[in-house]
Amino acid sequence: MKKILLILPIIFVGLTSLAYSQTQKIGYIDLQIVIKDSKAGKAAKVSFEKAFQSKRAIIEQKRKALENLRQDFIKNGAVMSETKRKTMADSIEKKQKDLDRTREDFRLELQKKDLELTQKILKDIEGIVKQIGDSEGFSLILEKSEGGLLYGGKDADITGKVISAYDSK
Repeated sequence: MKKILLILPIIFVGLTSLAYSQTQKIGYIDLQIVIKDSKAGKAAKVSFEKAFQSKRAIIEQKRKALENLRQDFIKNGAVMSETKRKTMADSIEKKQKDLDRTREDFRLELQKKDLELTQKILKDIEGIVKQIGDSEGFSLILEKSEGGLLYGGKDADITGKVISAYDSK
């Protein structure tokens, strides 16, 4: 009898939690798809690509100048005086360092720009996800790739809704 009285509360709690869990509405989104497919994400990508192309052109120009200087050194180095050869070698070394420094500066600058564009989009998406969660009665909305979601049915995927809401904003 004591065992039954001990087991009854456990069964009651189990049934209550089972009933409660069945009323929960859970969804998920794929932020990478939202960023890639939304209008703002596409605009950010175009902006980033423009910045990348302009930086690439500058690097290519410096690389070609360095390569021309190297070729000239290889071609005419044997007939140059020792001081001119030393001066040219120093110039090549300076240009190489400048090129390396420029590449690193541009890489950091582009990385920062990408982070800024992504953070702005994520901030906007966060508000939209909260709005959808409140209006449609979601208890929980997960992120597909970062949240470790192993499986989610198509009916729980609200990525399309988020993109539509974001694009209309």
